[in-house]
Amino acid sequence: MPDVRKAILEAALAANRLHASHGVKKKVKSGVGRIDVFGLLAALDIPVMFQPMKGLLGCYLEENGSGVLLTTQRPLSVQRFTAAHELGHAVMGHSSSLDDESRLNRTPFESGAALDLIELQANAFASELLTPKWLITHHMGQQGWASSDLTSPKIVYQLALRMGSSYAATCHALLKHNAISKSVRDSLLKTQPKSIKQQLTKQHTPESWYADIWVLGMGDQRLLIEGSAHDIVILELIEHASSGYMWSFDSLSKVGLKIVEDIREARSTENAIGSIVERKIVAEPEQSALGHVNLREQRPWLSDDESLQSLEFDVNLTGPLQTGLLPAQRQAMLSRP
Repeated sequence: MPDVRKAILEAALAANRLHASHGVKKKVKSGVGRIDVFGLLAALDIPVMFQPMKGLLGCYLEENGSGVLLTTQRPLSVQRFTAAHELGHAVMGHSSSLDDESRLNRTPFESGAALDLIELQANAFASELLTPKWLITHHMGQQGWASSDLTSPKIVYQLALRMGSSYAATCHALLKHNAISKSVRDSLLKTQPKSIKQQLTKQHTPESWYADIWVLGMGDQRLLIEGSAHDIVILELIEHASSGYMWSFDSLSKVGLKIVEDIREARSTENAIGSIVERKIVAEPEQSALGHVNLREQRPWLSDDESLQSLEFDVNLTGPLQTGLLPAQRQAMLSRP
Protein backbone atom coordinates (compact mmCIF):
# COMPACT_ATOMS: atom_id res chain seq x y z
CA MET A 1 0.00 0.00 0.00
CA PRO A 2 2.81 2.55 0.60
CA ASP A 3 3.81 2.03 -3.04
CA VAL A 4 0.23 2.79 -4.09
CA ARG A 5 0.13 6.02 -2.06
CA LYS A 6 3.49 7.05 -3.46
CA ALA A 7 2.38 6.31 -7.04
CA ILE A 8 -0.81 8.38 -6.63
CA LEU A 9 1.09 11.29 -5.07
CA GLU A 10 3.68 11.27 -7.87
CA ALA A 11 0.90 11.27 -10.48
CA ALA A 12 -0.94 14.16 -8.81
CA LEU A 13 2.26 16.20 -8.56
CA ALA A 14 3.04 15.54 -12.24
CA ALA A 15 -0.46 16.70 -13.26
CA ASN A 16 -0.16 19.83 -11.12
CA ARG A 17 3.24 20.63 -12.64
CA LEU A 18 1.68 20.39 -16.09
CA HIS A 19 -1.11 22.77 -15.01
CA ALA A 20 1.51 25.27 -13.82
CA SER A 21 3.93 25.00 -16.75
CA HIS A 22 1.20 25.49 -19.36
CA GLY A 23 -0.83 28.20 -17.60
CA VAL A 24 -3.86 25.93 -17.41
CA LYS A 25 -5.54 27.63 -14.45
CA LYS A 26 -5.40 31.06 -16.12
CA LYS A 27 -6.94 29.67 -19.33
CA VAL A 28 -9.74 27.94 -17.44
CA LYS A 29 -10.59 30.98 -15.34
CA SER A 30 -10.71 33.17 -18.45
CA GLY A 31 -13.96 31.33 -19.17
CA VAL A 32 -13.07 28.13 -21.04
CA GLY A 33 -14.19 25.99 -18.11
CA ARG A 34 -12.41 22.71 -18.84
CA ILE A 35 -8.81 21.61 -19.16
CA ASP A 36 -7.76 21.15 -22.78
CA VAL A 37 -6.07 17.75 -22.64
CA PHE A 38 -5.74 17.60 -26.43
CA GLY A 39 -4.06 21.00 -26.41
CA LEU A 40 -1.59 19.71 -23.82
CA LEU A 41 -0.76 16.67 -25.96
CA ALA A 42 -0.19 18.94 -28.95
CA ALA A 43 1.95 21.33 -26.88
CA LEU A 44 4.10 18.41 -25.76
CA ASP A 45 4.45 17.32 -29.40
CA ILE A 46 2.84 13.92 -28.77
CA PRO A 47 0.99 12.80 -31.93
CA VAL A 48 -2.63 11.78 -31.37
CA MET A 49 -4.49 9.61 -33.87
CA PHE A 50 -8.18 8.67 -33.69
CA GLN A 51 -9.22 5.26 -35.01
CA PRO A 52 -12.13 2.83 -34.53
CA MET A 53 -10.55 0.28 -32.19
CA LYS A 54 -12.19 -2.99 -31.28
CA GLY A 55 -11.97 -3.68 -27.54
CA LEU A 56 -9.65 -0.75 -26.77
CA LEU A 57 -10.26 2.81 -25.64
CA GLY A 58 -6.71 3.95 -26.24
CA CYS A 59 -3.04 3.08 -26.60
CA TYR A 60 0.22 4.69 -25.57
CA LEU A 61 3.04 3.82 -27.95
CA GLU A 62 6.49 4.53 -26.54
CA GLU A 63 8.70 3.00 -29.23
CA ASN A 64 10.35 5.32 -31.81
CA GLY A 65 8.98 8.41 -30.12
CA SER A 66 5.79 8.53 -28.09
CA GLY A 67 2.33 8.62 -29.64
CA VAL A 68 -1.30 8.09 -28.64
CA LEU A 69 -4.15 6.22 -30.32
CA LEU A 70 -7.74 6.93 -29.22
CA THR A 71 -11.01 5.28 -30.14
CA THR A 72 -13.65 7.08 -32.20
CA GLN A 73 -16.36 4.85 -30.74
CA ARG A 74 -16.93 6.58 -27.41
CA PRO A 75 -18.32 9.99 -26.32
CA LEU A 76 -16.06 13.00 -26.05
CA SER A 77 -15.83 12.76 -22.24
CA VAL A 78 -14.44 9.21 -22.57
CA GLN A 79 -12.03 10.32 -25.31
CA ARG A 80 -10.82 13.10 -23.01
CA PHE A 81 -10.23 10.85 -20.00
CA THR A 82 -8.53 8.23 -22.17
CA ALA A 83 -6.31 10.94 -23.67
CA ALA A 84 -5.40 12.11 -20.15
CA HIS A 85 -4.64 8.52 -19.13
CA GLU A 86 -2.32 8.04 -22.12
CA LEU A 87 -0.72 11.43 -21.44
CA GLY A 88 -0.08 10.15 -17.92
CA HIS A 89 1.84 7.20 -19.34
CA ALA A 90 3.97 9.61 -21.38
CA VAL A 91 4.62 12.10 -18.57
CA MET A 92 5.37 9.40 -16.01
CA GLY A 93 7.83 7.67 -18.35
CA HIS A 94 5.87 4.44 -18.70
CA SER A 95 6.35 1.89 -21.43
CA SER A 96 3.76 1.21 -24.15
CA SER A 97 0.27 0.33 -22.94
CA LEU A 98 -2.92 -1.03 -24.52
CA ASP A 99 -5.86 0.25 -22.47
CA ASP A 100 -9.30 -1.27 -22.50
CA GLU A 101 -12.43 -0.30 -20.59
CA SER A 102 -11.59 -2.47 -17.58
CA ARG A 103 -8.40 -0.49 -16.96
CA LEU A 104 -9.84 2.98 -17.36
CA ASN A 105 -13.03 2.33 -15.40
CA ARG A 106 -11.15 1.44 -12.23
CA THR A 107 -10.73 4.09 -9.56
CA PRO A 108 -7.33 4.14 -7.86
CA PHE A 109 -8.62 5.85 -4.73
CA GLU A 110 -10.35 2.92 -3.04
CA SER A 111 -8.36 1.24 -0.29
CA GLY A 112 -7.34 -2.27 -1.16
CA ALA A 113 -7.99 -1.84 -4.88
CA ALA A 114 -6.01 -4.50 -6.73
CA LEU A 115 -4.55 -2.56 -9.64
CA ASP A 116 -1.49 -2.72 -11.77
CA LEU A 117 0.64 0.09 -10.34
CA ILE A 118 1.37 1.62 -13.75
CA GLU A 119 -2.30 1.76 -14.77
CA LEU A 120 -3.27 3.03 -11.33
CA GLN A 121 -0.78 5.87 -11.71
CA ALA A 122 -2.07 6.77 -15.20
CA ASN A 123 -5.66 6.86 -13.88
CA ALA A 124 -4.63 9.00 -10.90
CA PHE A 125 -2.83 11.38 -13.25
CA ALA A 126 -5.88 11.63 -15.53
CA SER A 127 -8.20 12.34 -12.60
CA GLU A 128 -5.99 15.07 -11.15
CA LEU A 129 -5.34 16.56 -14.59
CA LEU A 130 -9.00 16.87 -15.61
CA THR A 131 -10.82 17.31 -12.26
CA PRO A 132 -8.49 19.07 -9.79
CA LYS A 133 -10.01 20.52 -6.63
CA TRP A 134 -9.44 24.11 -7.78
CA LEU A 135 -11.48 23.47 -10.96
CA ILE A 136 -14.42 22.12 -8.94
CA THR A 137 -14.21 25.15 -6.64
CA HIS A 138 -14.09 27.48 -9.65
CA HIS A 139 -17.31 26.14 -11.16
CA MET A 140 -19.10 26.06 -7.81
CA GLY A 141 -18.24 29.74 -7.38
CA GLN A 142 -19.38 30.62 -10.92
CA GLN A 143 -22.73 28.90 -10.42
CA GLY A 144 -23.28 29.86 -6.78
CA TRP A 145 -23.43 26.22 -5.71
CA ALA A 146 -22.91 25.34 -2.04
CA SER A 147 -21.32 22.15 -0.73
CA SER A 148 -24.80 20.82 0.06
CA ASP A 149 -25.72 21.11 -3.64
CA LEU A 150 -23.22 18.35 -4.48
CA THR A 151 -25.70 15.77 -3.19
CA SER A 152 -27.92 16.56 -6.21
CA PRO A 153 -27.38 14.35 -9.29
CA LYS A 154 -28.56 17.24 -11.53
CA ILE A 155 -25.92 19.60 -10.10
CA VAL A 156 -23.13 17.02 -10.30
CA TYR A 157 -24.11 16.21 -13.89
CA GLN A 158 -23.92 19.90 -14.87
CA LEU A 159 -20.56 20.20 -13.06
CA ALA A 160 -19.29 17.20 -15.04
CA LEU A 161 -20.30 18.82 -18.34
CA ARG A 162 -18.50 22.04 -17.52
CA MET A 163 -15.30 20.17 -16.61
CA GLY A 164 -15.53 17.93 -19.69
CA SER A 165 -15.66 14.86 -17.47
CA SER A 166 -18.06 11.93 -17.25
CA TYR A 167 -20.69 11.86 -14.51
CA ALA A 168 -19.10 8.83 -12.83
CA ALA A 169 -15.57 10.28 -12.97
CA THR A 170 -16.86 13.49 -11.41
CA CYS A 171 -18.50 11.57 -8.56
CA HIS A 172 -15.19 9.81 -7.84
CA ALA A 173 -13.27 13.11 -8.05
CA LEU A 174 -15.62 14.77 -5.54
CA LEU A 175 -14.97 11.95 -3.08
CA LYS A 176 -11.21 12.11 -3.68
CA HIS A 177 -11.20 15.82 -2.85
CA ASN A 178 -13.37 15.26 0.27
CA ALA A 179 -16.16 17.37 -1.22
CA ILE A 180 -18.66 14.56 -0.54
CA SER A 181 -18.75 11.44 1.61
CA LYS A 182 -18.47 7.88 0.34
CA SER A 183 -22.17 7.32 1.06
CA VAL A 184 -23.10 10.39 -1.03
CA ARG A 185 -20.81 9.21 -3.83
CA ASP A 186 -22.46 5.81 -3.82
CA SER A 187 -25.91 7.38 -3.80
CA LEU A 188 -25.02 9.64 -6.74
CA LEU A 189 -23.70 6.69 -8.74
CA LYS A 190 -27.02 4.90 -8.31
CA THR A 191 -28.61 7.63 -10.45
CA GLN A 192 -27.98 6.96 -14.12
CA PRO A 193 -27.22 9.97 -16.36
CA LYS A 194 -30.11 8.98 -18.64
CA SER A 195 -32.64 9.51 -15.84
CA ILE A 196 -31.14 12.95 -15.10
CA LYS A 197 -31.46 13.91 -18.77
CA GLN A 198 -35.05 12.69 -18.89
CA GLN A 199 -35.91 15.01 -15.99
CA LEU A 200 -34.29 17.96 -17.77
CA THR A 201 -36.05 17.45 -21.11
CA LYS A 202 -39.53 16.27 -20.26
CA GLN A 203 -41.11 17.79 -23.38
CA HIS A 204 -38.31 17.52 -25.94
CA THR A 205 -36.67 14.14 -26.48
CA PRO A 206 -33.14 14.08 -27.92
CA GLU A 207 -32.28 11.89 -30.87
CA SER A 208 -30.22 9.69 -28.54
CA TRP A 209 -29.84 9.54 -24.76
CA TYR A 210 -26.06 9.51 -25.33
CA ALA A 211 -26.52 13.23 -25.99
CA ASP A 212 -25.84 15.63 -23.14
CA ILE A 213 -28.21 18.30 -21.83
CA TRP A 214 -26.57 21.64 -21.01
CA VAL A 215 -28.53 23.96 -18.69
CA LEU A 216 -27.03 27.44 -18.97
CA GLY A 217 -27.62 30.66 -17.08
CA MET A 218 -25.89 33.89 -16.16
CA GLY A 219 -23.14 31.98 -14.32
CA ASP A 220 -21.85 30.68 -17.66
CA GLN A 221 -20.26 33.84 -19.04
CA ARG A 222 -17.52 33.00 -21.60
CA LEU A 223 -17.94 29.26 -21.00
CA LEU A 224 -16.97 26.83 -23.75
CA ILE A 225 -19.72 24.30 -24.39
CA GLU A 226 -17.91 21.34 -25.90
CA GLY A 227 -19.85 18.22 -26.76
CA SER A 228 -21.54 16.22 -29.49
CA ALA A 229 -23.65 17.21 -32.47
CA HIS A 230 -26.67 15.68 -30.71
CA ASP A 231 -26.44 17.68 -27.46
CA ILE A 232 -29.25 19.95 -26.31
CA VAL A 233 -28.77 23.44 -24.86
CA ILE A 234 -31.29 24.83 -22.38
CA LEU A 235 -31.09 28.53 -21.53
CA GLU A 236 -32.76 29.64 -18.30
CA LEU A 237 -32.86 33.44 -18.11
CA ILE A 238 -34.75 36.20 -16.33
CA GLU A 239 -36.50 38.66 -18.66
CA HIS A 240 -37.58 42.10 -17.44
CA ALA A 241 -40.75 42.30 -19.47
CA SER A 242 -42.28 44.97 -17.24
CA SER A 243 -39.61 47.41 -18.47
CA GLY A 244 -39.95 46.40 -22.12
CA TYR A 245 -36.76 44.34 -22.25
CA MET A 246 -36.59 41.13 -24.27
CA TRP A 247 -33.82 38.64 -24.96
CA SER A 248 -32.64 38.36 -28.56
CA PHE A 249 -31.56 34.87 -29.63
CA ASP A 250 -30.51 35.60 -33.22
CA SER A 251 -26.91 34.53 -32.60
CA LEU A 252 -28.02 30.96 -31.80
CA SER A 253 -28.93 30.29 -35.43
CA LYS A 254 -25.65 31.85 -36.58
CA VAL A 255 -23.67 29.08 -34.82
CA GLY A 256 -26.05 26.32 -35.97
CA LEU A 257 -28.42 26.05 -32.99
CA LYS A 258 -32.14 25.74 -33.73
CA ILE A 259 -34.71 26.75 -31.11
CA VAL A 260 -37.21 23.92 -30.54
CA GLU A 261 -38.94 25.32 -27.44
CA ASP A 262 -39.50 28.87 -26.16
CA ILE A 263 -41.30 29.03 -22.82
CA ARG A 264 -42.20 32.14 -20.83
CA GLU A 265 -43.46 31.91 -17.28
CA ALA A 266 -44.33 34.90 -15.10
CA ARG A 267 -42.41 34.84 -11.83
CA SER A 268 -45.40 36.38 -10.04
CA THR A 269 -49.01 35.29 -10.58
CA GLU A 270 -50.43 38.60 -9.32
CA ASN A 271 -49.86 40.52 -12.56
CA ALA A 272 -48.60 38.21 -15.27
CA ILE A 273 -48.81 40.88 -17.96
CA GLY A 274 -45.68 43.02 -17.86
CA SER A 275 -44.11 41.15 -14.94
CA ILE A 276 -40.62 39.68 -14.64
CA VAL A 277 -40.56 36.55 -16.78
CA GLU A 278 -38.57 33.34 -16.53
CA ARG A 279 -37.52 32.56 -20.11
CA LYS A 280 -36.57 28.99 -21.03
CA ILE A 281 -35.10 28.30 -24.47
CA VAL A 282 -34.39 24.76 -25.67
CA ALA A 283 -32.08 24.56 -28.69
CA GLU A 284 -30.31 21.79 -30.58
CA PRO A 285 -27.76 21.69 -33.41
CA GLU A 286 -29.26 21.53 -36.89
CA GLN A 287 -26.30 19.33 -37.89
CA SER A 288 -23.51 20.56 -35.62
CA ALA A 289 -22.91 23.86 -33.82
CA LEU A 290 -19.72 25.89 -33.73
CA GLY A 291 -19.00 29.52 -32.91
CA HIS A 292 -19.54 32.40 -30.50
CA VAL A 293 -22.96 33.18 -29.02
CA ASN A 294 -23.76 36.70 -27.87
CA LEU A 295 -27.20 37.07 -26.26
CA ARG A 296 -28.55 40.42 -25.14
CA GLU A 297 -31.60 41.53 -23.19
CA GLN A 298 -32.67 44.90 -24.52
CA ARG A 299 -35.57 46.99 -25.61
CA PRO A 300 -36.03 46.24 -29.32
CA TRP A 301 -35.79 49.91 -30.26
CA LEU A 302 -32.47 50.52 -28.42
CA SER A 303 -28.91 49.86 -29.62
CA ASP A 304 -26.76 46.98 -28.38
CA ASP A 305 -24.75 49.15 -26.00
CA GLU A 306 -27.90 49.81 -23.98
CA SER A 307 -28.53 46.16 -23.14
CA LEU A 308 -29.77 45.41 -19.63
CA GLN A 309 -28.04 42.00 -19.50
CA SER A 310 -25.86 39.93 -21.79
CA LEU A 311 -24.65 36.34 -21.90
CA GLU A 312 -21.76 35.26 -24.10
CA PHE A 313 -20.40 31.75 -24.53
CA ASP A 314 -18.65 29.61 -27.13
CA VAL A 315 -20.10 26.47 -28.69
CA ASN A 316 -18.32 23.47 -30.15
CA LEU A 317 -20.92 20.76 -30.55
CA THR A 318 -19.09 18.76 -33.21
CA GLY A 319 -17.78 15.80 -31.18
CA PRO A 320 -16.81 13.12 -30.64
CA LEU A 321 -13.52 13.44 -32.51
CA GLN A 322 -13.42 11.33 -35.65
CA THR A 323 -10.87 9.24 -37.55
CA GLY A 324 -7.54 10.87 -38.27
CA LEU A 325 -4.88 13.00 -36.65
CA LEU A 326 -5.81 15.41 -33.88
CA PRO A 327 -7.30 18.41 -35.78
CA ALA A 328 -4.81 20.94 -34.33
CA GLN A 329 -1.88 18.70 -35.29
CA ARG A 330 -3.31 18.06 -38.75
CA GLN A 331 -3.71 21.80 -39.28
CA ALA A 332 -0.14 22.42 -38.13
CA MET A 333 1.16 19.85 -40.63
CA LEU A 334 -0.81 21.41 -43.48
CA SER A 335 0.48 24.89 -42.68
CA ARG A 336 4.13 23.87 -42.77
CA PRO A 337 6.04 25.08 -45.89
